[in-house]
Amino acid sequence: MSAYGWKASIGFIGPPRTNETVLHEAIRLAPPGISWCWSTMGLPEFGQYQFDEALSLASVCARELASRDVSVIVATGIPLITSKGPGYHVQLEKELSAAIGHKKPVISDIHCVINSLAALGLDRIVIASIYQRYIQDNLICYLEHYGITTLADEGLSYALADCMTKPTMETAYQSAMLVRDKAPQAQGIFIACPQWPIIDNIERIERIERETGMPVVTHIAAIMWGALNHIGVREPFPGRGRLLAQWPDWSDAAKSAA
Repeated sequence: MSAYGWKASIGFIGPPRTNETVLHEAIRLAPPGISWCWSTMGLPEFGQYQFDEALSLASVCARELASRDVSVIVATGIPLITSKGPGYHVQLEKELSAAIGHKKPVISDIHCVINSLAALGLDRIVIASIYQRYIQDNLICYLEHYGITTLADEGLSYALADCMTKPTMETAYQSAMLVRDKAPQAQGIFIACPQWPIIDNIERIERIERETGMPVVTHIAAIMWGALNHIGVREPFPGRGRLLAQWPDWSDAAKSAA
């Protein structure tokens, strides 16, 4: 555990070789005493071959994070994990746990997302993301396997490098409001991918929830909530959406349907 992570340190296995926005998002989101430790799989671009190559290095990342004495390890990369079909996250978590001798708890980001939606009672949602169409379809299929139906979605079809260069501070808000208008009967909004700016627009998350009456679950918030819940750390705080304000208990919907 690091000096900054005196409550908990979250080990983050990230796909992209190059990161910027997600680092700012994670650090801005974390309350005092919660730190992040990064290890990347070297993903250069979206594509199945690239996904497979990156996943082959996940165990290396897990071992390096465990050697840094993080509190919990999160394997992230919804495009990679969902490309393998529903249930793959359970296999990946087991493989990574075995690779580190079961010394640290291991969880995946899609596991955190599914359980955060379940914890808020959301099984009919809309999705806003920067993903390309095939990635979005994989995500929708994966969620459907666990009883979460996507009523409408909005994907910006970015290449990996575009995720850091094209979005403005308004993009996530605009996409979320646009997709909500497609299915106003939805119970909640999932803003997928932590590679575009969301957390720094705190007032926009609260504004979406206020204007739509729907909970907004952001990707990085689901990761932090899930990782900390997984090790029994509760850090509820307002201003980042209902998930983190209410901090519901962990409910393992992502394993029950695997």
